[in-house]
Amino acid sequence: MVGKLLVLFSFFLLFFLQQNLFPQAQGSDGIAAIVNDKVITFSQVRKQVEPNEAVLRETYQGTELINRIKEARLSALRALIDRELIIQDFKSKKYAIPDSFIESRLRDIIRTQFDGDRIAFIRTLQASGISEEQYKQQLLEQIIVQAMRMKNVSEPVIISPYQIEKYYQDHIAQFFEPPQVKLRIIFLQKTSFKDKRATVNGQLEEYDPARETATELLSKLQLGADFAELARSYSEGPKRMDGGDLGWVTKDSLRPEIAEAAFSMYPGQTSGVIETLDGYYIIRLEDKRKGKLKPISEVRTQIEGLLIQEQRQKLQQQWLDNLRAKAFIKMF
Repeated sequence: MVGKLLVLFSFFLLFFLQQNLFPQAQGSDGIAAIVNDKVITFSQVRKQVEPNEAVLRETYQGTELINRIKEARLSALRALIDRELIIQDFKSKKYAIPDSFIESRLRDIIRTQFDGDRIAFIRTLQASGISEEQYKQQLLEQIIVQAMRMKNVSEPVIISPYQIEKYYQDHIAQFFEPPQVKLRIIFLQKTSFKDKRATVNGQLEEYDPARETATELLSKLQLGADFAELARSYSEGPKRMDGGDLGWVTKDSLRPEIAEAAFSMYPGQTSGVIETLDGYYIIRLEDKRKGKLKPISEVRTQIEGLLIQEQRQKLQQQWLDNLRAKAFIKMF
């Protein structure tokens, strides 16, 4: 009871100091949450969520943008609270990370991310507005969080054959392989400005030279030319240097016009010229596979890994819930 009263007193003291000693800073920063006697500020939340917010502002607008940003900031605040709880738990148990370990990790970072150039590392810190000591503190906290998460889910997780079989049956659609085709492709991009030519009636008509080239290539293929060689010489599409070989692909991975043609062809067949918004395609169907359900013997290890990860996440959540239950947390 005395401990709770001290925490509450600390909270109100911190709030009073912020309101009365730093009134001008209140507009730009403030208390986002209290975790026991530790303050998490709005600026910390903004820094955490800033990269995500930039993406949201490019994707959404109006009310939707406001709601998305609120969700992102709330999620970031909760993550910062969990982080603080973990660090406080580490300290309460009198654990310690040797300074030599931090220095070693710092040297690794300078070596791998800055090619061993310590001056470049220092300049990067200065540009970010933080000192080397502040960076070391951030690094220490990252290591603490990682170590504590690993320690508290270190118990071996055993997954029974029954659990694997049940997951397989409950998620059977995940293990169905859709039909596939093995394709080669020649692609010619549409010409930006069409040419003109005279017709047999002496009139001028517009035409696309790329279309004419595609038609000529198709004629050569029909006369027995090697598809891969023509793809290497003329194609402007993917896998040109591999003779246009796309390998095995599903219907969902292809443009609708190409998928419709490919899945209606038989192995060895060459399509006509397929026109799309961006250009002209000629495809050769090399082979075809029917859809099939993977047997459980093929996916047993995969399922076991998923279930182990799921169980570890539950254990970690239980640990964090226990830390929250014992802490004084106030969100604003």
